[in-house]
Amino acid sequence: MQNLVRLLLKNNKIAFDKAELDFQIKSHPSFPSLHAITGVLDHFNITNIAAEVPQNIETLLELPNCFLAQIKTSNGKEIVTVVKKKIDYVIFFSTKEKEKYSETEFLKKFTGIIVAVEKESSEVKQKVNLLNYILTSLLVSLSIFVLVISKPNLLSSLFFLTSLTGVFISISIYKQEIGISSFIGNTFCSGTDDKKDCDAVLSSKGATVFKQYKLSDFSLLYFLVLSISAFFMVLKNSPLDILHFISIIVLPVTLYSIYYQYQIIKKWCFLCLSIVGLLWFQAFLSLFKSSLKLLYSFENILIIGFSFLTILLIWNFLKPRLKEYNENKETKIAYYRFKRNFNLFFTLLNSSKKLVTNLKEVPEIVLGNSSSKLEIVIITNPFCGHCKPLHKQIENILKSFSNEVKIIIRFNVDINDTKSTAVEITTRLLEIYQKEGSQECLKAMDDAYEEFSSVKWQKKWKKTKEKEIYLHILQSEKKWCIDNEINFTPEILISGKSFPKEYDRADLIYFIEELFEECSMNKKI
Repeated sequence: MQNLVRLLLKNNKIAFDKAELDFQIKSHPSFPSLHAITGVLDHFNITNIAAEVPQNIETLLELPNCFLAQIKTSNGKEIVTVVKKKIDYVIFFSTKEKEKYSETEFLKKFTGIIVAVEKESSEVKQKVNLLNYILTSLLVSLSIFVLVISKPNLLSSLFFLTSLTGVFISISIYKQEIGISSFIGNTFCSGTDDKKDCDAVLSSKGATVFKQYKLSDFSLLYFLVLSISAFFMVLKNSPLDILHFISIIVLPVTLYSIYYQYQIIKKWCFLCLSIVGLLWFQAFLSLFKSSLKLLYSFENILIIGFSFLTILLIWNFLKPRLKEYNENKETKIAYYRFKRNFNLFFTLLNSSKKLVTNLKEVPEIVLGNSSSKLEIVIITNPFCGHCKPLHKQIENILKSFSNEVKIIIRFNVDINDTKSTAVEITTRLLEIYQKEGSQECLKAMDDAYEEFSSVKWQKKWKKTKEKEIYLHILQSEKKWCIDNEINFTPEILISGKSFPKEYDRADLIYFIEELFEECSMNKKI
């Protein structure tokens, strides 16, 4: 499913963080439903619409060039990504296969259900590790420079480049084995049929040579050793005879791989076949040598031995950790899918005592939709360290659900000292809300909950002019907190019930939509 969403965002020119997008989709409680897609798009503030539209040509002409649609297949109804290509419709399936239909053919399969996005709304940014990018670029540039000044012959250059290609393909094979998507893996292994199935080949018994090592491990180790050894040999202007010899003696492994895929599994792994092709090409290069006589030196044997042992030690260290990382990632996805299950959250929420949150004739700060049936009371204090991240989360909720939620800001501050900084700032916030509106108040709250010093804040936002009026509001709010035994901040009350302690406050945003639906249907919380 995540492949469909990626394709949708890419074709609509919306930047996205691939890893975060995949995680949010997989960890959504409704995965793999259409609701999971719209929920994740909402989470990233990507304006989207899910609707059932008429199944006619006029409607199709009004739809964007790329959208998600539900179609009828031989296996039932399925969500696909649709890309318009002039008068044709290219359908991309979750298996990464694609089919092309005419307008009439598409309408016969189309159920009328679509999801479309607006590219102007995207706030999902691709995470780029600038340091890694710079270091990788420097390494590649330095390697190319070193090779150029070494002036290797064409045969040595081709051998080195094919070895590097083997490294990249071997990494893709390993990723395919553990279920991580890659460009090469997607290209070679997209979809399965009666003859092609990368996963079936890679997970078969024949792919395991020893208990701990598989053919994919040996492929990666082999090409890494060849690449590193060839690099240092070229650097010292030494012939690659011993590497050419090795490339010939490993050919029986390719025959085993072809035989196993053809005769035993009866499926083909195109990634594996590409490795076979590289090995044969390197052996073919070796035949172009002017002499097949094996020339070697003790130094070259040391280079190969050192490269092999170093790579083997590093791989033995990394492999179990990579496996553990992948297992932890799957566990994390399952954990969040469980944790974000609304029924569990709702049960815990309803287990707490309901408080009367209404403060009659007390004009508090109300953000969002004041008419919404979903009321969230935030008991807070600008000088509370734990309140700062909660304020940011409230902002995110307002960005995505400002029409669905009514958020009351209730201050719990010590009012015994009416000249304290806390009183000065909170009374001024109340005044800004009353005089200048919720948006300006929200800006002032942003500064108050950020790292603004109180002096700097008061210099920017001034002091309260009618302090006595707003002191009365603070006193009413403080009295309510004392009466209801709320002694610590922050506290979240959803329709009068305490936010479950089993959840992080950051999880609140994931339940707003369902909470709003419950309140709209007049169900008791």
